[in-house]
Amino acid sequence: MRIRTAPTPASCWGVYDRRHKLITMRPKLARFQYDSTLAHELGHAINGHHGHNPKTEHMADRWAAKYLLNFDQVLDHASINDDLNSLAVSLEVMPWVLEAFKATLTPSQKLIVSERLYEQNVA
Repeated sequence: MRIRTAPTPASCWGVYDRRHKLITMRPKLARFQYDSTLAHELGHAINGHHGHNPKTEHMADRWAAKYLLNFDQVLDHASINDDLNSLAVSLEVMPWVLEAFKATLTPSQKLIVSERLYEQNVA
């Protein structure tokens, strides 16, 4: 697998080319944009995706989320952040990574995070 920085299509921060085993990342991304996007593209590579559709994009998002985050880390940051966007900033990931991570949580884990965010909002 090779990773390079080069221009990408206008709407993409990163692109995975399975045939060439190459990830191309857009130049001048902020660190959290770069890390989140690279993890997403690695998700495509790990899963052997060719092209993209809603299912493969969702799978790549979830892979990136599990790669970049863990439950204890999210819980710790949730205790000092009062909404999803500030939580994402605190964790140094894009908000969509946090949304994908939430989708991987068990119902009891979701409840714990929600309670932590609620406690922060009423404090």
